[in-house]
Amino acid sequence: QVGALIYARVVKANPGMNPELSCVDGFGKAAEYGPLKNGFMFETSTGLARKLLSSPTCPVLEALGKKLAFEIAVGLNGRVWVNADSPSVVILVSNTIIQTETMSPVQQKARVQILLQKL
Repeated sequence: QVGALIYARVVKANPGMNPELSCVDGFGKAAEYGPLKNGFMFETSTGLARKLLSSPTCPVLEALGKKLAFEIAVGLNGRVWVNADSPSVVILVSNTIIQTETMSPVQQKARVQILLQKL
């Protein structure tokens, strides 16, 4: 459907052509790819997207994940999708990710703790 949000792998992208997408990984398995239903999508910098996908785990996602249940899909294009049972959790996770982009890992953890205490 036009306007649908899909978590996919870009197989081929050339100027002047439509990109080729795949909802299976390199081994032919679905691996969490496919349509993203409900939730909230927002755009960030590609640098933040890489931090969210980094290993070891991003301090913000690690701290939030210890206290809250949510799903997240991050694309290298800077688009982030968040879903949870409660809209307030979706808003908290989304805003926290955006607000802590320029903070150090120690500052990020402290900020998350402050926000979680307000719940």
